[in-house]
Amino acid sequence: MPDQTRIATAVSEVCRNAYAYAGGGKAEFRLQETGSRVALVVEVVDQGPGISELEDILAGRYRSRTGMGLGLLGAQRLMDRLEIDTSPGGTSVKLTRVSAKPLDMPAQEFIGKLMDELARQQPLDPVEEVQRQNQELLSSLNDLRQREEELLEANAALRASVVEKEVLLKEVYHRVKNNLQIISSLVSLKARKSNNPLVRQELDDVRSRIHSLSIVHEKLYQSDDLARVDLSGYVRDLCAHLRTSFTARGDGPELVVETEQVALGLDMAIQLGLLINEIVTNAFKHAFPDGARGEIRVSLQVMPNERLRLEVRDNGKGMPEEATDSLGMNLIRALATRVEGVLEIGGGADGGRGTTVTVTMPLHGD
Repeated sequence: MPDQTRIATAVSEVCRNAYAYAGGGKAEFRLQETGSRVALVVEVVDQGPGISELEDILAGRYRSRTGMGLGLLGAQRLMDRLEIDTSPGGTSVKLTRVSAKPLDMPAQEFIGKLMDELARQQPLDPVEEVQRQNQELLSSLNDLRQREEELLEANAALRASVVEKEVLLKEVYHRVKNNLQIISSLVSLKARKSNNPLVRQELDDVRSRIHSLSIVHEKLYQSDDLARVDLSGYVRDLCAHLRTSFTARGDGPELVVETEQVALGLDMAIQLGLLINEIVTNAFKHAFPDGARGEIRVSLQVMPNERLRLEVRDNGKGMPEEATDSLGMNLIRALATRVEGVLEIGGGADGGRGTTVTVTMPLHGD
């Protein structure tokens, strides 16, 4: 509906109310500059008895037999702002419509065309009045239908965009996982070709770290939630891989995993996975150096005040003095700092054999 028609329709409704219920009134038109746009303000003033049911009318709870409530509500929908000041001594209705773009004609010419439009809307008889109101109603319904279609199209486009982004993100996770597995295989091949046991051990440690990253992306690729990692499944898969790597012949310690159900964001999950990888690797290498029997227990517990507690405890021979300054321990300290955690290293449970490594950190779920 063009602006002139909308304004003329709203003003016509308010003026008709002033004529029907107050015996007449005065309408004043003025233009106001609002930033780079122009606002038309129309104020209709009468000296009638006032509108006693104004609150109910504007809330849509009141309809008079002559349709006064419909007229005011219609004017409110057609204009940008409707302000009503009413009392037993008269009523002032101020209508404001802000132009979507600067006027393409002089102000007086615009008001003149608006007055022409108002003159065309004056009914000749009751039948014409009913026909005019029906036309306005149909026009409003058509506007609403067009708005609804636009919203449906926008929602459909938004849903399609979300689905497309989810597919692309899954593809990214899948490709990252595959690339990490390729790198892991190359490192493993290089380790097997080396005749130096120390080099083979270092390369195996690198391969294990790469695999911990690969598992994170695999979990995200398989998950419905592309932003969070299921910590329970991730830690169990990571620990299962580590046990297979260190106990290929079936001997060695048992690895027990106890985790609560919690989801972490990608960055936090990667840091935590690398941390677990280093601590458990140290336990296999130093607490059970020759495949000795025993137990390594990994537990993750959600603590009060949004804290997460990681504990890796073994009942092996304990950590040798030279291991406290190894690359693995330095990585553990660095990773604990990255997750804003407090690192504690102590003896086995109840003062027994073994080592207990604990990291308490904020539970960042974002």
